[in-house]
Parts: sequence; structure tokens; C-alpha cells
Amino acid sequence: MDSEAVMEALLRRIQEIPEVRELIRRVRSGECPAAATGLQPVQRSCVGAAVMLGAACPAVFVCGDEREARQTAADMHSLTGEEPVLLLEREWQFHPDTVVSREREHERIAALYRCAAGQARILVATVDALAQRTLPPRLFSMLAVELRVGGQMNLNALAARLAASGYTRCAEVEGAGQFALRGGILDVFSPQMEQPVRCEFFDDEI
Repeated sequence: MDSEAVMEALLRRIQEIPEVRELIRRVRSGECPAAATGLQPVQRSCVGAAVMLGAACPAVFVCGDEREARQTAADMHSLTGEEPVLLLEREWQFHPDTVVSREREHERIAALYRCAAGQARILVATVDALAQRTLPPRLFSMLAVELRVGGQMNLNALAARLAASGYTRCAEVEGAGQFALRGGILDVFSPQMEQPVRCEFFDDEI
């Protein structure tokens, strides 16, 4: 029996626990909020996954801090086989000359985009992350650009749109959130990607 089958069997058994069965019933019928107390962190993940699958609905897990959120996301990935969306709070910069990493900001943008695109069946977030203001989902969708081989796009207009969306134009792409333009070649590094992408244009054709 493979690991996915083992986890599925485990969650089915958890759904047979009377209290968990009652939680599933309440979620299905909208009789919430309902509370489950006295559980250890890994037990909360197991019960949460069982309720989510039993009620056939998305789930949001709110955690007290980043350590708990990352552990919960890892637990949910192991239990369900799905990759949760992890939403963490922004890192505040109070001094303009302070050198800070943009990696956290890029991770947050990627997570918010997945939420706006309806790709967050499992969302794990900290309390602080949910309390911070952000762009409306509709604006996230409007700012997104999808490039396909054989598609049509005006290269100059695309460069202007990338800059307006917060990308930095540079001579050579070295990190997420950057793009470079040389003749008909566009290099762009989306926060959602592990590596940059090169697009070659013949007039307006990709």
C-alpha cells in the first residue's frame, strides 16, 4: 500500500470518530462555528484534513506564528497530497537604507495570486498575515499576464505593463520580480517560478 493510500485510510478512520463525524455534519449543514479542543498540533492537522475531505470543502488553517504555519502546511501536504497555499505576514521596513530580502514579499504575492485565481483549496496562514491589508482579488487577476508560445503580445506594451505591476527592469535578470529586454528577447522572473523564463518575439508573436 503506497503512502497516499495509507493517509487516505487514516483519514477515513478519523472520520469515524463520533466527534469528528459531528464536526463534518456541522460544516456540511452550515451549523458553525464549532470548536474542537484538547488537540495537539499534529492531531489538529489530522482532524482538519479529515473534516475537509469528509465535508468536501476548502479549508483555512489559522496559526499563531510562522513556525506553526509551516509545520501545519507540511502536515496537510503529507496527509492530503495537495500543496497548501502558505500565506505569511509582510516584513516591515522602517529605514529606507536597510537592506531587506524580497523573498518573503514574493512568496506572499504568489500566495495571494493563487487565492485570487481560486487555487487555494487549502490555505494555511498566520493571524498577522490575515490582518494585513492587500490588493483586492480582482486587481490581482487584472495585473496577471499569461504568455503562451504562438500567442500575440506587443513587446513594448508588455514591458510597460510589467513595470507598472512592480517588476524591475534590469540589464540581466538575477532574481524574482525582474525582467530584461534585449531586442526581441524578453527574460522575466515571476515570483511564482523557481527560474526565469526567456520569451523570443517575432514581431508580436511569441
